[in-house]
Amino acid sequence: MGQRASMEEDEINDTNQLDVSARSTDTIFMGAHLRMSYSRNSFLEIGRARPLNRSLHSTKPKSNKSSHTQSPAFPGRHEMLYQDDLTTPARLEQLLRLEEPDKVTMEAHAWNTEDRSLNIYVREDDPFTMHRHPVAQSTDCIRGKMGYSTGFHVWRIKWPTNQRGTHAIIGVANQKAKLHALGYNSLIGSTRDSYGFNIVNLKCSNDSKNSDSWTFPTPNEGEAEMDKTSIPETIYCILDMDEGYMGFATDKKYLGVAFRGLKGQVLYPIVSAVWGHCEISLNYLGGLQPEPPRLIAVCRKTIRHHMGKEHVHNIEGLPIPPNLKNYLQFK
Repeated sequence: MGQRASMEEDEINDTNQLDVSARSTDTIFMGAHLRMSYSRNSFLEIGRARPLNRSLHSTKPKSNKSSHTQSPAFPGRHEMLYQDDLTTPARLEQLLRLEEPDKVTMEAHAWNTEDRSLNIYVREDDPFTMHRHPVAQSTDCIRGKMGYSTGFHVWRIKWPTNQRGTHAIIGVANQKAKLHALGYNSLIGSTRDSYGFNIVNLKCSNDSKNSDSWTFPTPNEGEAEMDKTSIPETIYCILDMDEGYMGFATDKKYLGVAFRGLKGQVLYPIVSAVWGHCEISLNYLGGLQPEPPRLIAVCRKTIRHHMGKEHVHNIEGLPIPPNLKNYLQFK
């Protein structure tokens, strides 16, 4: 009996030792798992954390007034994933290095003589230039011949600075947009069917009957707003229907993205004028076909999207090399 009791006591001790060992092993593995989870999540959590230093300025465009409505085309409503709103698109630089299209191609993208206000005509000796009759209390538009639903396209607008008046609008519109209105107004951008940049008062609008316009170009923090007489005679219109945005540039500077959310539409170049005898030229500079983004650009998009629009300015706090931080910030 004594021997049996001794054997049972030994078995109980062995069992207790196994339980202690198992609990210790579980604790070790649990700790390792938690450390691995922390390491895995720390990268993005740093980016999502509340910022300690907001020295980096945001390039988010601001509306011209505090309002309860905001156009879906307002760039500030969209995340900058593939393209920074203020950085010159690589595809623009690529296209401008190419030769200009031949005359036949340019004429195919010129003003449409059949798609205009009756107060406008296209010059017979110059198919790229429209002329507006001096009709009082009238706002008149003309569309280009070609509409764009895909690809990257650039055209040049030439509009003399002394022929603009109070409402000189350039932009894009679909086929439903009106081409004439009584009085002097910003007809392009007044409905959902068009997107207009007033190069006189530097305001952009889309569906302005129901939403607010916004200042464009948007100055960086600490910069003064652009002078309202600084938009030169020649302006470049940049339309990326693959990404769904429209921007503008001058010979000296890329002005930035003015409209977003354009994908899924067919949009035509358009201008709206009120000045009698004004002449406006449209020259198509070419287009690039859709192409898949580079892998590194997809990675940047994924990281910026995961961090979220509200925390993307925390990129400086991420535990990654400086050159990758710069790339994520479009520098």
